[in-house]
Parts: sequence; structure tokens; C-alpha cells
Amino acid sequence: MAEDGTLLAELVRINDTLIWSRDRMDSLVDAAAIVGRITGARLNPVYLLSSAGDRLVLVADPAQRAVIGEEWATLEPASRWICPPWITPQEWPVAAADHLQDEGWTSLPAGYRAWLGENAIIVSVHADGRHLGAVVLSFDEPYELTDSRRAFLAAVGRILGNAAYRWQVTGRERELGALEERRRLSAELHVDLSQQVALLGLKVDMTEMDLGRGDLDRVTSDLAELKGLAAGLKHSLRHQMLGLHADASETGFVSQVRALTDTFRQQLGNPVELELTSGLKDDVVPLPIAAQVVRVLQEALANVLLHANASRVVVRLVLSHGLVRLEVEDDGDGFDPTALPDSRLGVRIMAERMHQVDGELWFARGGAGGTLMVAEAPVRYTDFLAVPTTARG
Repeated sequence: MAEDGTLLAELVRINDTLIWSRDRMDSLVDAAAIVGRITGARLNPVYLLSSAGDRLVLVADPAQRAVIGEEWATLEPASRWICPPWITPQEWPVAAADHLQDEGWTSLPAGYRAWLGENAIIVSVHADGRHLGAVVLSFDEPYELTDSRRAFLAAVGRILGNAAYRWQVTGRERELGALEERRRLSAELHVDLSQQVALLGLKVDMTEMDLGRGDLDRVTSDLAELKGLAAGLKHSLRHQMLGLHADASETGFVSQVRALTDTFRQQLGNPVELELTSGLKDDVVPLPIAAQVVRVLQEALANVLLHANASRVVVRLVLSHGLVRLEVEDDGDGFDPTALPDSRLGVRIMAERMHQVDGELWFARGGAGGTLMVAEAPVRYTDFLAVPTTARG
């Protein structure tokens, strides 16, 4: 391995590769390739934690993917891999050879261990106190973690982690900006719809007057105008629904909530309770509201998984008195939402999603000492008045 001065130069190269490349995943592959070349690793894939925190996704070039196999292109649940002994409080790289008798190694699937090898080195990718994944270095021969090598690989993990975290924050900022822009457009659209409906009503009144006078020529003209107004209103409604459909799934509201809690239960391995209002069905909550509540629930569960250190979670979905109310309560560490750094955009995005449907989002201390998140929105009859997105014309 190169001397310490060369290692420092290589760290600069890795950092520059991540900064200047236009394609994020390609730059990550290139940076990992530098690490592989310096260390002499046979394989140097990267696994990154998904935005939901539920799985690890393989980032590697085609040649390495072929060796690893598509079976291991996704690792889930992530908690099975992001755990001791592969991560340490000091964020130092870990040698598999030091843990061959530990459950952390023996519990891994045989196929995964086959390509990984007993000489593997796991380099934690981390930033802002969060584990974001790992660089997996696979060697044909034993690899000694000297002090300089350990320090070098630890620095690599920080550099890659900072880049991945920066990309996450940028993506979240774009998401928040898109939500805010959509809210503005939605407000303009509602004004436009109100004007169109009012004009349609006036035209109906004029048609009745012309019909009462027996002016058939005027009635024919009125009907043609009414047809045009109706087509315009239908177009506006479809435009609104198509935008909302981007946030919605083909499955129903309650089904999505069940699926999210089931997935979370499998990932966390701890009790997750789902409490539903009696008689709550998929078609009871309008699509615009259901779409946003599902996204808020997804974000809330991801936050619990990544930050709360909770052993029990309760998800409640209540519909009563014209309101749909989502509660997510955990017994974890708790947090102060007013003290979050600006880089943590999740809470702002959740609040913006509820504002999209005239709802509210707030946090309180949970009964078990953790956090209670509440998202609430009004359910109005007019929310159901929309043209299906599959309609023609």
C-alpha cells in the first residue's frame, strides 16, 4: 500500500471525483474504484441506504454486479446489515476475519458470504451521525488493517458519506420546492375552477331565458357554448387529478397504510401496532388527502427507524367528525422539532404535504416518553368531485 502522503493525495482525488462529476452514481463508482485500486481489493461495491431507510441498494459497475449477482443487488431489511460488528461508534473499518465466529457473520446468507469472502473489509459510509451504507472491499488474500490503512478507510467513509448526505439534502430541497410550487399552482387552479363553475352556471341561466323566449337559434348557440365550457372544466379537473395521481398508488388508502406498517414491522423486528377506525375503507378518504397522508406516514416511519431508537410504535388512523387523523407514536428518544438543523427537511416536507390538503401537522411528547406525531386534514364532500384520470376526451 502507498505511503501516508500518497494516501492523503488519493483522498483529495476521491473528494474531487465526487464533487465534479455530473452523475452521482457514476462518481460514487469511480471513487470506490480508486479505493479498490489503492487497497488491491478484488471487489469494491458500495451499498447505499434507501431514502426510506428500509433497504441497502448496490452501486457498482456492470462487471462487479455480474460477479455479485442480482440476488444481492438489494439487501433488506437494512437493519440486518447495518448493525454490530459491521458498524462501530468510532466509525472505523471492520475486518470480517475478526468476527467469523460472531452471529453478525454466521447469520449472513451463505450466497452473500460466498462473494464477500472471509478477508473482506467493511467501510462504514456515514455523515451527520447517520449510517448511510458501506463500501465493501473483498480480497483474495488476507488484508492487514494497519493504523494508516484504518485511518485512510475511515476518512473515505466520511468523504463518501458527506457526498451521499449532500445529495440527499439536495433531493429533499427539490422535493420541498416542488411541493410548494404545486401548492401555489393548486391555489390558482382552484380559483380557475371556481370561475369556470360560476361561468357555467350563468350560461345555464341564459340558456333557460332564451328557451323561455322560444329563441331556438340562441338556444343552439348557448348549448354549443355550454359544451365548450363543460369540456374546459373537465380538462381542468383532469389536470388536477393527474397531478395528484403522481403521489398516489393504484392500491387503496387503507391497503397502503397496512402495507407500510407491515413492511416497517419486518424491518424493525419490534412490535408495530395499527389501529383503524371501525368501518374505515379505501374509498372513504378522497384521493388528494389519501395520497398526502400515505406519504406523511412513510416519512414518519422512516424517521422512527433512523432516529428514534424505539422498541414499540403505534400507528392510528381515525376518521370522525369530517376529519381524517393519522397518529404515529413511539417510545423512543423523543426530539424537539424546533431544534432540528436546516439540513433536516423531512418535518418541513411532511407539514407542507398536509398544507396541500388544508391540514395540519404537529408533534407532542408520547405517552411512553417518545414522540407523538399527528397529521390531520378535513374531509369534504367536494373533495370527491373529480374526473377519473382514465377518462377519455
